[in-house]
Amino acid sequence: MNGALLEQTFDLGGRPPVTKWLRFAQPIEQCYTQETAERRVKELRIAILLGLFIYNIYNISSIWLVPDIVDLAWILRIGVITPSTLLLVWAIGRISLEWTERLVTIGVFNGYLVPVFLFWLSRDPASLFTYAELPLTIIFANLLLALRFANAVVFTGSAYVVTLLAIATKGGLGYDLSLTFVLQISTVCFFALFANFRYERMRCENYLRTLSARLEAEMAKSDGLKFRDQSRTDDLTGLPNRRQLTEVLRGALSQRRSTAVLMVDVDHFKLYNDALGHPAGDACLQRIADAFARIAAADESAFCARFGGEEFTFVLQDRSEFEAARFARSVQETIEALRMPHPARGDGLDVVTVSVGVTWGGRDLSRDLDEMLVAADRALYEAKRRGRNCFAFDEGGFVPSAASA
Repeated sequence: MNGALLEQTFDLGGRPPVTKWLRFAQPIEQCYTQETAERRVKELRIAILLGLFIYNIYNISSIWLVPDIVDLAWILRIGVITPSTLLLVWAIGRISLEWTERLVTIGVFNGYLVPVFLFWLSRDPASLFTYAELPLTIIFANLLLALRFANAVVFTGSAYVVTLLAIATKGGLGYDLSLTFVLQISTVCFFALFANFRYERMRCENYLRTLSARLEAEMAKSDGLKFRDQSRTDDLTGLPNRRQLTEVLRGALSQRRSTAVLMVDVDHFKLYNDALGHPAGDACLQRIADAFARIAAADESAFCARFGGEEFTFVLQDRSEFEAARFARSVQETIEALRMPHPARGDGLDVVTVSVGVTWGGRDLSRDLDEMLVAADRALYEAKRRGRNCFAFDEGGFVPSAASA
């Protein structure tokens, strides 16, 4: 059992996960209750109904064992205990599990009082044999009902005291028989309560062991997902990295979907770094990445990744060539609109801009991943050759006019 893991997961405040009364610390108790309440209610209902059936069988034995008060025995068993027990069976699925445990404890103690009372009240010599019901009821409560340990202590202790009082005040027992009854009830109470303690301790240990294993598995899965996400995310920009780009592009091409790849490069970025320093260059890339992330988030068919260095890549799915061209123009214009100063470029522009290379493949065009990336990169160099701050299609692709785009 990983106590440190439980302490980390649940705010135990330094408390042990299980108290000396075999109750979980409150945060764990809430978790346990949520997970087991339905099963516990079902088990209690079955045990109570079975116990009630056996309990009423003793109505038959009352004819011979307590003939002097048989009518009272039947009234108590059938008229009082049976309907109250059936009411309890109905109620326990409709109240909290904590109150269910309390009411079951009260109910089984009330049921115990009847045979004790009949044993004490009857003056028929055969009434001594009703004493056999008492150990059976104690065993039933501790093992079959499996009262929670604290409740089992309360029930067993109360039953023990009531039984001793009945033995002490029942007339005609004699010293030897009274001592025998006391020894029997003492032994039964001790063994039944000890068995309940072992069962409850095992229940708690098994749950904590299962819970700890489940938490470890969940944390391992979470760490694995986190590691996987980190391995597929660019550290500087937070965009997906080239590895994730490859997965997305390969998936799109395998589905034979119309796919466009846009290779984007920051114009004169080396000059920017040389003039302002690498920290400023990183900040520039981060700002551009943020703009690209917003573009991709606004378009469910667009995916953006950092390809490497100052290069970024968009993947568009289910788009025509004309739509890919419009998208490339919007990417270019979005970065220019940021108006990030670029003091080192010598082409007359004083802001950061990007060049975009576009390649497109229709559903009926079979192109693999490498071919798409090479074609997009080739188109990017064409855009640079044209003077940068523009976009170009790969040779052989559809090249719309500036007016139409």
